[in-house]
Amino acid sequence: MTDTFQVLDFFSQKTRSNPQAVYEQMRNTEPVYHTIGPISGSTFWVLTRYDDCVNMLKMPQVGKEVRKHMPPELLARFPEPTGPFAAIGRHLLDIDPPDHTRLRSMVHKAFTPGIVENLRPRIQQIADDLIDKMQNKAEVDLIADFGFPLPIIVIAELIGIPSEDRDRFRYWTKQILFGNNEQEVTAAAFEFVMYMHNMIDLRRENPQNDLLSGLVVAKEDGQEMDRQELISMLFLLLVAGHETTVNLIGNGTLLLLEHPDQMQKLQHDPSLIRSAVEEMLRYNGPVETTTFRYAFEDVQIGGKTIPQGDIILASLLGANRDPAVFDRPNEFDITRDSNKHIAFGNGIHYCVGAPLARMEGAIAINTLLRRLPTLHLQPGAEDSLEWSDSILIHGLKALPVAF
Repeated sequence: MTDTFQVLDFFSQKTRSNPQAVYEQMRNTEPVYHTIGPISGSTFWVLTRYDDCVNMLKMPQVGKEVRKHMPPELLARFPEPTGPFAAIGRHLLDIDPPDHTRLRSMVHKAFTPGIVENLRPRIQQIADDLIDKMQNKAEVDLIADFGFPLPIIVIAELIGIPSEDRDRFRYWTKQILFGNNEQEVTAAAFEFVMYMHNMIDLRRENPQNDLLSGLVVAKEDGQEMDRQELISMLFLLLVAGHETTVNLIGNGTLLLLEHPDQMQKLQHDPSLIRSAVEEMLRYNGPVETTTFRYAFEDVQIGGKTIPQGDIILASLLGANRDPAVFDRPNEFDITRDSNKHIAFGNGIHYCVGAPLARMEGAIAINTLLRRLPTLHLQPGAEDSLEWSDSILIHGLKALPVAF
């Protein structure tokens, strides 16, 4: 292992708007890239080749529950979460088997192809209702007016969250994921946890026909979820259930506006939406990197030795433009076939809600093109678009459009 760390600028707005330039540079020169966080000071590794990413995500020597696998002399590097964050840290993205296997089997039952397909009419209705409201506005932000409300309405209804509380969940998740003020972030996490404690109590007393009620009484091999697992799972479902799809809709729409030939092709043949969504996910997907993985022992990846305890990230955006896997990787082609992107991850942590996100994205974008055939960016917007500051989520802060 080298003690020399390279520091590419991951966090400038220039990189945020075009992270592929950095990932391409890394993939060509240092595909297993060792760097240091500018704020945290922690070292980590970033993988940008497709095969390295897929292999790492399937390695049993790499995982989430780092404290279970570290020798005593390394444990001090991994403090346990405290306060409200301890209550939301037992979800699918933060645990390994056997608990992961048990919890995933419980929640997977809510996202079977049949159940997701039954949501199609409701998703279509929501998309049409939102466009009806947009048509009465002089100025439209496609993220705030369409991309955000559609998936948050869907996941909130699926879970059983009252409609009047949706905006509170948007605020809580934004603070917990992206907030810079420690007090505000902690307060948001605390409010979320207390709210969910109350909702769980209500469903135990009076079950409804919703996912929350189902999770409260769910059993796998005779075991129920404990209170911490329930709250953690609900946090993950609400965050992953809307944040990813918001950015699939926003990024995908922007891609079409920037590639008018592809937009016209899809308008003329809406049946292309399936391959179009897959290409949107590949070309400029909503999740930039995986969440942290930890090396439980020294591991070999791409010719480098990653020491025990080190953090590893897979760049999903980088892997999905790897020319070793994708022909013409930097070309946006909605008719691309054999598109084996990893926008939803890979291995045991593959996104359980991927079928729902795909359906929401397909319905949302086809409805936009059908209902608003002259959709375009507001004048001057192209040069002023701002992207999320996070290297986890890749999405627009706003998308000003006109029609």
